[in-house]
Formats: sequence, C-alpha cells, structure tokens
Amino acid sequence: MDIQKTKLEFIKQILETDNPKLLEEISTFLKKVNKDFRDELTPSQKQEIEKKDTEIVNEETSDYETFISSHKNRKLNFIKDFINLENEETISELENILWKNYDFWNDLSFSEKEEIKKGIKELDKGKRYSYESVLKEIS
Repeated sequence: MDIQKTKLEFIKQILETDNPKLLEEISTFLKKVNKDFRDELTPSQKQEIEKKDTEIVNEETSDYETFISSHKNRKLNFIKDFINLENEETISELENILWKNYDFWNDLSFSEKEEIKKGIKELDKGKRYSYESVLKEIS
C-alpha cells in the first residue's frame, strides 16, 4: 500500500465533497484518532510542561547527576527536619500521608511472594501446621 498515494486520493475525495455532515464526521473521527495526550492534562500540568520547554530552549537544564544529587539532598533535608520534629500531631499527620497507600507486598521479593502464595494454597487445601510442630521442626 502506497500511503502517500492513498492520502492524496483521500484529499481529492474530501475536496470534491459538498456534504457538510460527512466533513464533520471525518473531522470528528480524525480528532478522536489523533487525540493529543496534552488535551487531557490539567492546566497546572500544561503550565509545568511549558515552563520546562522554555527552560530547554533557554538551555537552563541540568544533567541527570545534578538532578539526582539535588533530589537526594531534598530527601536528606526532609529526614533531618523529620527527626527533629517534636509535635505529635504533625508526626501523626506525616505518618498518615506516608503510609496511607503503603502495601508491604510491593516490598517483597519474587521468591517471598511465591512462598506466601504456596502457603495460602496449602492452607486452602486444609494443610496446616501447629506453631509447636513448626518450632519442633526448626529446632
């Protein structure tokens, strides 16, 4: 298929049509198919992208190592501030923010997850061990 030839034929058909409804349908279809991800961004996200584009044009960017170093320093400063906190309410609020979406499962290795899944299957089949029998086996 010659894509350029197909496009030219399509353009010719569009130019020859006098049907406004057909043109609107084609236009709607093309807008849907060629949807730009930026159309779904919030105004603040669009503004941030424009700001970064301007920085790139003005060569105000930094290299990866500088960025990571700055990021690490921000985290270290936060940790220092957190360690020095004495207000229990503030500490509790920060804990809630940090841990509200925490799922220990994401911190497990693949093999740990597989062992847990295996144990659950054994429990589902009725295969159970008492605490005492486990202690006896590992002693």
